Amino acid sequence: MASMKIMPRLSYTLLCDDVRQEVGGKFSLMGLFESIYANVFPAIHPRFAIVNELTGGRGEFAVKIKLLSPNKEEVLSESETKISLFSETQRHRDISVRFNTTFSAPGTYWLETLVDGERIGLTPLPLQLVSDKNVH
Repeated sequence: MASMKIMPRLSYTLLCDDVRQEVGGKFSLMGLFESIYANVFPAIHPRFAIVNELTGGRGEFAVKIKLLSPNKEEVLSESETKISLFSETQRHRDISVRFNTTFSAPGTYWLETLVDGERIGLTPLPLQLVSDKNVH
């Protein structure tokens, strides 16, 4: 009897500067953040990692992560991977690293997570203009 496919849910989305896998399989996240600050636009962010955890599902899935413009109409970058979940208690961490991402203007950009084409998460990524005058 074939097992029934169950769509996973997104437990969390984290943004950080880097992710490293340690001896023993643990992940270390460096430089967690929720906003990006720049003193000029367009701004180029050299590197950041998107960490998603999926759980509660069973089956094989296509997972896509899109970085969207503030109006959610332009895709700035995207990544796609295939995952297999064998049990609803299994957790899968998807790590996507972006390099030299250009942000054209301040505003709230969006990280959209899709599983088999269905949106399961939409995470804000505010980009803020700062100057020497308002940095402590």
